[in-house]
Amino acid sequence: MRIGILSDIHVDINQEAGKPVMKGLTLAIISKGIDKMNIAGDMARDYQLTLASLEALETETGAECLFVPGNHDIWNENHPEMTAWDAYERLKAYKGNLVNGPRRLAGGWVAVGDLGWYDYSLGSPEFSVEDFNRMQIGDRLWQDKVKAVWGRSTRDMHDYFYDKLKQQLRDLHGSNIILVIHVLPIQGFTVQNPNRVWSYLNAFLGSAQYGELALEHHVHYVICGHVHYRMQKRINNTEFICNCLNYSDQWIEKDPVQDIDQVLKVIEIN
Repeated sequence: MRIGILSDIHVDINQEAGKPVMKGLTLAIISKGIDKMNIAGDMARDYQLTLASLEALETETGAECLFVPGNHDIWNENHPEMTAWDAYERLKAYKGNLVNGPRRLAGGWVAVGDLGWYDYSLGSPEFSVEDFNRMQIGDRLWQDKVKAVWGRSTRDMHDYFYDKLKQQLRDLHGSNIILVIHVLPIQGFTVQNPNRVWSYLNAFLGSAQYGELALEHHVHYVICGHVHYRMQKRINNTEFICNCLNYSDQWIEKDPVQDIDQVLKVIEIN
């Protein structure tokens, strides 16, 4: 089985920049003979467009899309009356959303996933919890502060997702597992050699606890996104893969067909 890996597709932002990505993504999925897509969040900043885009990809390619929401997918930018919980719940309507539970694959493999959140542990210790709770350094505001309102503290949200994934991995211990989360699971995927601003903002990129959980349960692949980098790192027998498409001004070729064809990663499982 050929599995495609991509995150941070940002259909709307790239469309607004004159770089429509759906055609390029469809062509790449078909040309690479992908059986299933694993999309690790940030399809769009509107849950309705996220749902419509996922359904369109399945229809046009014939490949099932497995998906976890990213922070953009649950933003209320276009739905100010909604909370992050509201969008998170509505995204469950997509049958391939791993939030609904693990998905059995071929050959004893299983995909497990969720959005995940951050616990500040990836930020610099020079800042306090109170500093991180402001989600602002200078004039740089981390937009989740105003667009992803859960009604619970940031670290409580991390604990919610961590505890949910921990129980699922315990139940599946010994299986061949692909873990899909949006946020970063290891320190090594954060912005390296950061200036003071990114020493602070790294706090909002994820938590090393997710990576520790994956290693404890001998997860084969951990797929993530969020940081707009493309990185891969092997720790023990676990392959950590961050494979983000990103905003068009971060592309190499500046062409959605060429860039997606180059970026879309494929793994094979038996």
